[in-house]
Amino acid sequence: MADVTLSSSRFGVVVGFASADALDAVQAPVGARACRIASDETAFVCSADAAGDVLEAIAAQIARGDSDGFVLDLSDGWTSFTLTGDVERAFSYLSELRLPGPGAFVQGDVLRVPVRVLAGEGEIDLLVPSPWGRYLHDEMLEALRALNVREEASAS
Repeated sequence: MADVTLSSSRFGVVVGFASADALDAVQAPVGARACRIASDETAFVCSADAAGDVLEAIAAQIARGDSDGFVLDLSDGWTSFTLTGDVERAFSYLSELRLPGPGAFVQGDVLRVPVRVLAGEGEIDLLVPSPWGRYLHDEMLEALRALNVREEASAS
């Protein structure tokens, strides 16, 4: 029996660029998670199918607070994976980062790759720039071999 399952997943990644005050006022639409990247940048992670609606909602809010702000759908630039099972133990095999609690987000080095990690209940989602996707996938399978990692076709 596998201690952890790795699956490919698919998310929408909509990014708002605006003043810190404008971004502070933005309310993430239902189903989207706000991940503050920098004072002038927030990524909104959502289902892939909702990216267009999230983009419109975020753009309207940013326009009210910063006329120079803008929003982009950068979904195609990201590859994502979901780990389920003993995720705390599994993540310790992948990174020295502290795994955030459910609903929280952290970014940093995962197997020598810049990754955004979104924690959930019993699962974590890892978003990596697409050029690094295959490399991270293969490295995770190797690093998690001791945990009897099982690979599933897709999640989301």
